[in-house]
Amino acid sequence: MEKRALSLMLVIFIITSYGLVGAKPILDGSVEFLTKTKNLANTTQEIGLVLLALTSAQGKVDYDLIENITYIANLLVSWQNPDGGWGYFKGSVSNVVDTSYAVIALSKVLHLYEKGTPEYSKIFHALDDGISFLLSSYSGSGWGYVPKTEPEFYPTVMAIWALGENGFGVDHPYIKRSLSYIANVKEYGIDRYKALALELLAFKSVGKDVDTNLVGEIKKALESGNLSVSDRALLTYALVDYEDVNFDVAKALLILESLKKGQSTFYWSDEPKLFSQAHLFEASSYAVLSFALISDKLSQGLENPFKTSCEALKNAQNPDGGWSYYYGFPSNEKATYYTLKALKLCYFRDPSIEKGLKWVRVKYEEDKLIAKKNNEIYSPYVYALLTLLEFNMLNETEKEENIKLIESIQLDTGKWGNFLGPQPYDTALAIKALLALGVPSNSTEIQRAKNWLLSISKTGWGTYVDTGFYSYMLPPEVSVTLEVLEALAPISTKDELEPHLKWLLEQRTEDGGWANIKEHYLIGVFQYKEKPTIELTIRAAELLAEFGYDYREDVLNWLMDKKHGGLWGDTIVDSALATQFLSQFKFIPKINLYDVIRLIPEQKFYVVYTDDRNLTAQQIKASIDKLFETNTTVEKFQGFGDANYIVLSDFGEFNIKDYNPYVKLEVDNETIHINGEEYSIKNTVVLIPGKTETGYILFVFYEKGLDDVVAKIFDSGLVKYLKGDALVVTYKDKNHDGVVDLDELTVKFLR
Repeated sequence: MEKRALSLMLVIFIITSYGLVGAKPILDGSVEFLTKTKNLANTTQEIGLVLLALTSAQGKVDYDLIENITYIANLLVSWQNPDGGWGYFKGSVSNVVDTSYAVIALSKVLHLYEKGTPEYSKIFHALDDGISFLLSSYSGSGWGYVPKTEPEFYPTVMAIWALGENGFGVDHPYIKRSLSYIANVKEYGIDRYKALALELLAFKSVGKDVDTNLVGEIKKALESGNLSVSDRALLTYALVDYEDVNFDVAKALLILESLKKGQSTFYWSDEPKLFSQAHLFEASSYAVLSFALISDKLSQGLENPFKTSCEALKNAQNPDGGWSYYYGFPSNEKATYYTLKALKLCYFRDPSIEKGLKWVRVKYEEDKLIAKKNNEIYSPYVYALLTLLEFNMLNETEKEENIKLIESIQLDTGKWGNFLGPQPYDTALAIKALLALGVPSNSTEIQRAKNWLLSISKTGWGTYVDTGFYSYMLPPEVSVTLEVLEALAPISTKDELEPHLKWLLEQRTEDGGWANIKEHYLIGVFQYKEKPTIELTIRAAELLAEFGYDYREDVLNWLMDKKHGGLWGDTIVDSALATQFLSQFKFIPKINLYDVIRLIPEQKFYVVYTDDRNLTAQQIKASIDKLFETNTTVEKFQGFGDANYIVLSDFGEFNIKDYNPYVKLEVDNETIHINGEEYSIKNTVVLIPGKTETGYILFVFYEKGLDDVVAKIFDSGLVKYLKGDALVVTYKDKNHDGVVDLDELTVKFLR
């Protein structure tokens, strides 16, 4: 007891002896406390938790913690007993609880060191011996405090957590039987709040499905005002570890932050009482773990759809180096062509590109032989050829050989086809290939091909049938028409192509896309409609834009709900074309609320308002400046310049799709619709991130009369923990006192 009291007095001395140099971010200040007081931790549990906390904060504060981490890790390893376990103090008899804390900490710190280094080897062997001690201490249905004793809750739940952090799952027989024991335990041996948190941490670590009642009980406990600070810190960490960023998590963090002690170096502790501990390092370590983990979760998944599409495309590569048309099928030249064109925009000579080009080079040689043998345009050969030309991989001799080959397989001058006769599709491929090979557009073959294509139709192209006695074209298709228009676009005027462009415009479906055939009829009777595809829609939009019919913004909005696990649409070609298309919209990447929030301490922000919201804007400024140690400027809205903004506005004053095309906001009298969900305009505040070409925006939309709700959102600190596509806050005055309290707000993070 005397030692504990002395430690707390030393802590207070250390904290007050450092000058107040201005407020620090919560994580920086609390990490600084642990680094300054690490030598005062005097039990295995305390040392393990401090090590775990500092490891979690490495890379998230403004200074390198590796020296402190290495020091504490070496200290913890030096306390290990010959049997592989740890005791309460150095030299104490090994027990399961303290060994578990040590094993959890060392499992997290191991990844900071490179394999083969002395530090890695030392920690690896200590960790391996610690795990062996835990396994050998198993008692048939759980763990007691020391080996081979009757199971008890605390050592059992700690051993499950420790083994779970090292890859043991619910199917391991020790874990399975121990979970059954935990489910039926009646006496915890520790307070119920600590037991709840450790259960959640242990269950998550081994992959056990968590009962919603357990999470609900933790949330209810965190709403209580009777928690000790150490219990609150542990419960908060367990909730943050289990759930993504949401209102419950944000509230728990705000309350925990409000309980910190110190001015620029922060710590947490229970109120010291006679014969009771302050749990200083336990509370402070769990607080650091909570704030470090929320830092990770806030920054996770900040989506730029172009970037994520690049990664997904790269990951879809087949082992042979090519890409398939449908995911999981054999590699295909067309899919590989479009994918490599997309990846060229994503990366500079990435290994996946090099591997893909090697595959194409081999297929090119094979496909060229097939084209020669069949004496007709072979589309895989053309796509392989176009790929190599795209990456400048053919010399002049090879180019000349391909020109001669393509010219030699004409059915007639300027016509390429198959057994049905000359085909618009084949002829278009030949034109594309010849132009890419450097053949002048005024060459005889290209000009005759152009003239023939323009002569056979005025409303798009499809399969062409030439019997020798008469010829006709089957119903035009968007896929064939696009191939022809793409081939003719570089060598034709708008007037020459206008009839076909108008036909293509007419094929646009009701939802804004393009299908291969918009509607099918049989003897004049409507049969069915085809589903639009991403491939045809993007190719149509790009082609039409070249001639002044620009639907690309509409297509961007149409595209947004077509994503599946990073890929787009149904085929790899869909995804490759979507990636190329998205590369044009880098000035409006998909942004998360946290994209904007994280910039507030780093860049200049203006709080701007419409109508008579000046008072609320001043309140927001005060809250922002206090929370982020910044100096914002308040102005009435005059337009967006080269800066960042927090905008207070009524619904409908801004067209949100101009700044964020991924969030759909519609206002209908007294109702607002956000991404298809409906809310009342009278009690709802909506926060949406936006982007201009030169800055970021946080839109705060609300109807006058909800100014106090807006002020509470910012004053509470909730904005520090914003994540998602948008935030919807609804207010209900539950106690009818006219004062907005945090628990009267219902908050939903849209994703």
